[in-house]
Amino acid sequence: MEKIANRIAKLLVREKLISESMMEVYQYGLIRMLELGGAVLTSLLICLAMGRLKEGIIFFAFFMPLRSYLGGFHLKKYWQCYLMSCFTLFTVLMITEFVSLDMRVSSGLIILTSMGIGLEANRERKKPENKIYALVVWGVLAVLLAVMIFCLVRKQESVLVLLCCVTTIVLVSKVCERFGACAN
Repeated sequence: MEKIANRIAKLLVREKLISESMMEVYQYGLIRMLELGGAVLTSLLICLAMGRLKEGIIFFAFFMPLRSYLGGFHLKKYWQCYLMSCFTLFTVLMITEFVSLDMRVSSGLIILTSMGIGLEANRERKKPENKIYALVVWGVLAVLLAVMIFCLVRKQESVLVLLCCVTTIVLVSKVCERFGACAN
């Protein structure tokens, strides 16, 4: 990714579309864009190949904002994070397809892990730069719990299992980060 971003940035300088003093900024932005674009494309392909696009969209609709605003552990290299993300998505989609949980059990786990996430958000809220993050996390959790209730009423067992996976992964990631049990 870095080589591609460097070539594009050098081309932009050579074509006088950006100044040489801005090259590093563009390189950084291009790397992030290529990494994110590659991850999104791969995730979409995994969901389509498994015939689980709806589940993939629901997964990312809750997982991305919770992880973005709450944080969690991070791996040292991009490729490690990329592979772990692909593996996580694949595993969650397999779980939602093949694991059956009583809806009350799933709902109970969602509530418990959501409470844990909320407590972690409140702990993070004590840092001045994170005050708004906690509010966003609580907002996402409120929507997630509303979806959970909707799924209970509609008897959408697989979506409840999916939401349970989301909240569990987010909470475990945050706890690993806090206790330094995972790579940073």
